Amino acid sequence: MPPALSILECDVGRGLFAAEVIAAGCEILRFTGPLLTLNEVRANGAGAANALQIGVDRYLDLDGPGRFANHSCTPNAGVVDNTRLVALRAIAAGEEIRFDYSTTISDGWTMACRCGSPDCRGLVVAFQLLPPLLQRRYAVLGVVQRFMLEEVEA
Repeated sequence: MPPALSILECDVGRGLFAAEVIAAGCEILRFTGPLLTLNEVRANGAGAANALQIGVDRYLDLDGPGRFANHSCTPNAGVVDNTRLVALRAIAAGEEIRFDYSTTISDGWTMACRCGSPDCRGLVVAFQLLPPLLQRRYAVLGVVQRFMLEEVEA
C-alpha cells in the first residue's frame, strides 16, 4: 500500500509531503498523465514544468499528486523505471518529498534552482551537463531515466 501523502504550501508554491514515515526504498507513487511530445510540452508554456520526460520525445503531462513533487539538488527520492518515485532514504512524516529533476531531463530545458540545499547547483540542467561524479552516483542509485543512460553510454 503506498504511503499517505499531503499537498501543502511550501517555499516555491505547493509541494508533496510525507504524511507518515516512508522507509528507504519504498515506492512513494507512480507518475501518471497524458503522453505528450516535446513540441506539445513546449506549447504548454509555463505548464511545461509539469512534464516528466520518459523517452527521447515522450513526456507525461503529470497528474496530481505527482505534479507537486519539487526538485532538490540533495533529493530524498528518485525516479526509477521511468515513472516510479521511490525513497532514497527514510523520509520523516511532514518532510517534503523531492527528487533531482536533472535525472529526468535531456532536452535542454533549464530552470533556476531555489531548493535551498547547501549543495544547491543554482540551475537545474540536463543530466548530461551534471558533473561526471554526480552522474555516476545517480546511475548507481538507479534513478536516471533509462533512455538517458543509453545516450550517455553511446
